[in-house]
Amino acid sequence: MFFVNLLALTVIAIVAYFTVMKIIDSFLSQKRKRLSSFLGAKSDRKQQYLISNKYKGILEYLNPSFVISEAKKYGVTITKSSFVMTFLTGTLVGVIVMIVYFQPIIFLLPLSVIGGVIATNIRLHNVKKKYIQDLDAKLAIYMSTLSTAISSFSNLQSALKSIVPTLEFPVKGEVEEALLILQDGKDVKEAFRKMSEKYPQKQVKLFHDQLDVFVKSGSGNAENLRTIARKMKRKEVHRRKLQTAHRAQFKVWRALVFLSLSAPFLFIFVSMDNYKLVMNHIASSVVFGLTFFYIFFTYRQLEKLEMYDPTSDESINL
Repeated sequence: MFFVNLLALTVIAIVAYFTVMKIIDSFLSQKRKRLSSFLGAKSDRKQQYLISNKYKGILEYLNPSFVISEAKKYGVTITKSSFVMTFLTGTLVGVIVMIVYFQPIIFLLPLSVIGGVIATNIRLHNVKKKYIQDLDAKLAIYMSTLSTAISSFSNLQSALKSIVPTLEFPVKGEVEEALLILQDGKDVKEAFRKMSEKYPQKQVKLFHDQLDVFVKSGSGNAENLRTIARKMKRKEVHRRKLQTAHRAQFKVWRALVFLSLSAPFLFIFVSMDNYKLVMNHIASSVVFGLTFFYIFFTYRQLEKLEMYDPTSDESINL
């Protein structure tokens, strides 16, 4: 009967979570429509941006639509059913954590949905991490192949057409867009402006600036382009070495987390009476509450380190 009640509370919490998120989506949608009718399309776009920034921090953790749309930006499709499965898995882990570590406050079991929220955002983080880790390599391939192709073809458009099939998302789509702009008669700077502004890697802008000089001068010497491409390749190799070092540190962190959370299971294996004696005390819940908070805090710091690119520092010459 006890576990039936726990299950009922968990189901109620999950339903409440998705209901609240649906209400938030509806509220934001209605607000955007009102802004559109009063301020016009141009002003509406500005207000949508402001609203998005205001709620972004909250939605990043809570809103299923935000997680799905963000993943799509990074080239990964998360379906609603897949999102729900990830959320339910995280919630189940949350239920287990509450039962094992927080016996004195088991009435807070509905908070297990936090586990579902964390699970979906860890998945989104992994999508972003994979995108960022692969991006330098994709940009290096683009620069290298274009600097080689432009020496073999009579003009830039022909060179771009020849390398497009070898490129990958997101570089492929952006190069195709630049090619269309060039075919409309625009210059190189205009064609690659969006791409140069999008990426923080300084080599991207340098490459396109040099490409503009190459086309305007008509010299036929692509050595400067190849030099920048080689620098981008060295940057990619350097960053992969940093990622390898970070993965080693992450393994140490996981081992420490496992050790810090293994105590209740040791009590269970030795004596269930000892487990109940220790874990039914409110002090145990306080200690493990602080432990889980610290684990989450350190994980967020590790996330930032995974996303950080020290090679983007202007003082570093690669």
